[in-house]
Amino acid sequence: SSQEESRGLPSSAKDPMVNVGGSVSEVGPSGRPPSSQELYAAGRVIGYKCFDQNYDFMKCKAKDDNPTACVSEGDAVHGCVYGLFKQISSTTKKEFDALAKCLDNEDLQPHMCKAKQAAFESTFYAKTS
Repeated sequence: SSQEESRGLPSSAKDPMVNVGGSVSEVGPSGRPPSSQELYAAGRVIGYKCFDQNYDFMKCKAKDDNPTACVSEGDAVHGCVYGLFKQISSTTKKEFDALAKCLDNEDLQPHMCKAKQAAFESTFYAKTS
């Protein structure tokens, strides 16, 4: 029984270099957290679509250092982000997966994946606007 297993971490958490991976449709509060390449791939969309929720959270945190003071604002941010991953999964999974794979292969260097980023974002906004 390893230390990671005793803390309830998934077996992939034993080695930080293991790609958690899986389908973007698995990302959510009752699923798995997004991987770093998925967060990088969705980052610009998250920044745009979840701006208001993030802004409200940051305003709350600036007013109150109590860790529990901004729980509802934090929940709103998580809800927005997980909702976007669900929307991405249902509208632009192929383009998103291609971008996330590129970022994974290119050590999270976005400038190496600009064409895939443009394909994902333009398709996403065309299908969701």
